[in-house]
Amino acid sequence: MEYDVIIVGGGSSGAVLATRLSEDRSRSVLLLDAGPDYRSLSELPGDVNSIHEPSVVHHDWGFDATFVPNRVAPLPRGKLVGGSSAINTGVAIRGAPGDYDAWAELTGDRRWAWSECLPYFRALEDDKDEGGDFHGQGGPIPVRRWKRDEMEPVQRGFYDACVAYGFEETNDQNDPESTGISPLAMNRDGPELMTRWSANLGFLSQARNRLNLTVRGHCLVDRVLFEDGRAVGLAVECDGELQEVRGAQIILSAGAIMSPAILLRSGVGPASELARLGIPSVVDLPGVGKHLMDHPMVPMLLQPTPGTVDPDRPLAQTLLRYTSATGEFNDMQVYLLGHILIGPEARFGAWVGEDDNEAQASWVFGIAPGVQLSNSFGSVTLASADHREHPLIDLRFDEDEADRVRLREGARLAWNLAQSDEMTPYHSGAVDISQEIIDDDEKLDEWIHATATSMAHPTCTCPMGPDPSQGAVVDSEGRVYGVENLRVVDGSIMPTIIRANTNFTCMMIGERIAEWMSAEL
Repeated sequence: MEYDVIIVGGGSSGAVLATRLSEDRSRSVLLLDAGPDYRSLSELPGDVNSIHEPSVVHHDWGFDATFVPNRVAPLPRGKLVGGSSAINTGVAIRGAPGDYDAWAELTGDRRWAWSECLPYFRALEDDKDEGGDFHGQGGPIPVRRWKRDEMEPVQRGFYDACVAYGFEETNDQNDPESTGISPLAMNRDGPELMTRWSANLGFLSQARNRLNLTVRGHCLVDRVLFEDGRAVGLAVECDGELQEVRGAQIILSAGAIMSPAILLRSGVGPASELARLGIPSVVDLPGVGKHLMDHPMVPMLLQPTPGTVDPDRPLAQTLLRYTSATGEFNDMQVYLLGHILIGPEARFGAWVGEDDNEAQASWVFGIAPGVQLSNSFGSVTLASADHREHPLIDLRFDEDEADRVRLREGARLAWNLAQSDEMTPYHSGAVDISQEIIDDDEKLDEWIHATATSMAHPTCTCPMGPDPSQGAVVDSEGRVYGVENLRVVDGSIMPTIIRANTNFTCMMIGERIAEWMSAEL
């Protein structure tokens, strides 16, 4: 059988594409994902269901990334239908208008401007708290903000500390002009409103009864198959067996790490690099994997007083956004992370070692500032041509001086908030930082180098743009340069990173390109 459309990756963009493109019952759509497929809310394991914390142990790719030279650490990415939307913190916010206007300028396509994207943001959400021009009701993804009486005491303490420090109060991060401290907007629903409402639950659930849509989990894509300059199918490992599947249109929605990796294994990328791995060149596209952007973060860990930390309660309920001394509007975020497990066998704040060794770990909490408009660029490259081997991820977080300046500023703000009257009842001191370090730029840079991590928002590895010689990989509708019938549609096509968590923007990208494809197929 040959499908009309094959989509690789059922995450924030891919699930939307599969749902929208299968609305035409005459169009056959195959959605492939490397992880398991939980078809309904009742099938979700507890760690995927709960929004209390990211589900990043049993449903994670297991990627490691080089954050700064000589320091490698995990980079969480969801490996299941729903993708990272099914394992993330559930933050339901968008970038600033200027982010999308920059996309329109960089791509030469006004359809990516803020005024053009806003209706699609509104259409995908069902905002339970806010109305007006910037919000939508009736969409597939519920949006709720925490009420003060729902917040954990330490979250209220952080909120009050920010107010006492002089930050504005706002209830709505999705008002483009809002800034300051606010209750966190999250996509949560289900029993007790504590289920992370992923693209799987919000979008695919409405399409699974369609006979023209096939969803297959546990399918790891090796490469795209080409004939005469056209994408005609995929080589896919399913249950340990390498098979081929044919399609008239191939869409990679595997995310900013795996979409470029699939292109590279397929011979689409820098020809000289591919030759060293023995991969024949199909299209010499130098930009594939070369523009990786993410949000660097430096969590300041605090020893909790008794009763402060409860791992069975929400991880995040408040968010501070502010403009740094050297940056653009809302170029910084700060979270109060209510429970973090640290120890030799802890990964992403969860225990992954032997049960009898868990006593070596301890619970802390943290104030975590992060840069939203970073200037650092990393890369995704192949370690080998083997599709079962993870790509090499180099984030290069410490290369740009402006990013280091803002991380210093964020760390000092976190320290001041931690020492405030509103926060001191909840901790007995910092884990690995002191006033001496805070006061010394050189020592603070060393601390940042040792602790900087990612907000897990990798993007921009297959960027949209008008000129592939200048690094563009796809045009403004996601079509890969130099071949026919192949698109990339996910966060990797962002030409530059946004000032927000990326989940909602990836869903918006899926909505927009699905509409354009439906008009031409």
